[in-house]
Amino acid sequence: MGCKARIKSLLSGQTYYGECVDLSVDGMALRSAFVPQYGEKLNVIVLVPGVGGVPGKPFEAEVEVKRCNEVQRGHIYEIGVRILLRKS
Repeated sequence: MGCKARIKSLLSGQTYYGECVDLSVDGMALRSAFVPQYGEKLNVIVLVPGVGGVPGKPFEAEVEVKRCNEVQRGHIYEIGVRILLRKS
C-alpha cells in the first residue's frame, strides 16, 4: 500500500510519521522509526491517494498496538495494530 501516515501516541502526545503498508477491516500495519509499547493506543491518519482526479479522503482511526517488529536494524519498525474506532 505505502500510504503516508501520521501516528500520534495517546500516551505521550508525541507525533511520529511513517507509512501504512497494509490495511484490513480490523487492523493495519505501519512502518516508522517509532517504537510503541504493547497495548499502547494511537491515533493514526493515513493519507489515501486520489482516484480519477478526485482527491482521497484521509482515513483516521484510534488503534491499539498488538506487535512491533524491527525491519531495518535501529531505523524502521513494523507496528501491527487493531482498529478500535474509525473516525472518518
